[in-house]
Amino acid sequence: MFDFAYKKVFTFIQALTIYSSSNVYVRGLTIRNSQQMHLIIQRSTTVRISRVMVTSPGDSPNTDGIHITASTDVVVQDSKISTGSSPKTSI
Repeated sequence: MFDFAYKKVFTFIQALTIYSSSNVYVRGLTIRNSQQMHLIIQRSTTVRISRVMVTSPGDSPNTDGIHITASTDVVVQDSKISTGSSPKTSI
């Protein structure tokens, strides 16, 4: 679990980036209070995300839950996303 509210030494803008990767499986991850984007999937193929929980306070500005760009064959399932700028979503 990543919880950025209590770890002031970290200066991450995003919690986890999957970049230029293939055949990636992420399961059972919890990410809380990332500064901007919680999980980025970029230029990747065949990525499976399941049982992931992404949360930040309702007043958090410009926080994206899962940001997918320039990727193919990405599946997000059985996950909950609730961030400041994004509505609460269950996938």
